[in-house]
Amino acid sequence: MRVLLVSEDPAHLDTPILPHLEALGVSFRFVYLGALRKAGNSGLAGKLRRYMPGSNIVNAIKAAVAEFSPDIVHIGLGRTVALPVMLALRGTPRVPVVFAHGAIDGLNILSPFDWATYFNRRVTRLLLPSRAHVNNWMGRQIFRRLIDPGRCHVHPHPIEVLPSLSEVERGALRAGFGLGADDIVIGTVCSIRRIKNLAFVADLVRRMGPPFVFAVVGSGSEAETALIKQAGGDRLRLLGRIPDARRMMSAFDIYVTPTRLPGESFGLAPAEAMAAGVPVVTMNFGGTAEIVEHGLSGLTLPFNQHAWVRALKLLADDEDRRRAMGMAARERIAARFSAEAIAGNCYDLYVSLIGQKAS
Repeated sequence: MRVLLVSEDPAHLDTPILPHLEALGVSFRFVYLGALRKAGNSGLAGKLRRYMPGSNIVNAIKAAVAEFSPDIVHIGLGRTVALPVMLALRGTPRVPVVFAHGAIDGLNILSPFDWATYFNRRVTRLLLPSRAHVNNWMGRQIFRRLIDPGRCHVHPHPIEVLPSLSEVERGALRAGFGLGADDIVIGTVCSIRRIKNLAFVADLVRRMGPPFVFAVVGSGSEAETALIKQAGGDRLRLLGRIPDARRMMSAFDIYVTPTRLPGESFGLAPAEAMAAGVPVVTMNFGGTAEIVEHGLSGLTLPFNQHAWVRALKLLADDEDRRRAMGMAARERIAARFSAEAIAGNCYDLYVSLIGQKAS
């Protein structure tokens, strides 16, 4: 089985599954567009130029298709990755094409770029990271007309389970970020934006008072950060951006993701927190509500302040339950979202598409 994989760079969300797919007999040819793009792609003008791929990029993809004769073309995240692929495939024999998408929203029927990619019938399957994502699209009549549900395939992100920390290591980690040994640390890692709804939790934690603190890893606009500061008061700990933040999630007692409707497309950071053995509290909608098993590996709650306060206090008062949920969370990620498991999902899709092509 030959798969041409086109992505912006070698490091992408599906990189961990590639060795497992190769072990199953998949041969890859890679085209990395970042190495082909001309200088000057920074800033707004550079971003706009990415929507107008040069002939060198299109021709490189054409050459790879002609030389490799792929059974499947797999396109990584982003319109600017898909656009030159679709241009390169014009006039070539039909081959199954799969195209990955991340954000739960963002389609625009007025955009010619979306008509050239998402709504293009030459894309055989759209890879979406959760069933919630599929439902969000199919809940809109216009999208149901443009994207047949059969073209959507749930393809979650692979998650690595890191080694557990000892209590001494965990205490040192917390101290390094200024988090007290007796604090109940409610944490989150994200890009600070309005849809992340962090002020909701910041306000709850401020009103609950000591020993609760709300630790936020990430950065965002001054306006949104100011809103969170006002809501969280002296209970807020803004830790800024931290490289490879998943390695510090063990410092949290509880991980929260209070994203507004339509919720997370998948919830990469919450899944990484689960992989670190931290119970997750999330809204009962969106992709995270599929990852978290309510009452087992965390809690999925309605958008209701009283429900969240009760849940956070319940977990804070029961260390044994937090530990049990954290263990269940690690086990769920290892069983359902490991690189090997997601590679199997992808391989089965490849096989089905090749079978359809041959029939």
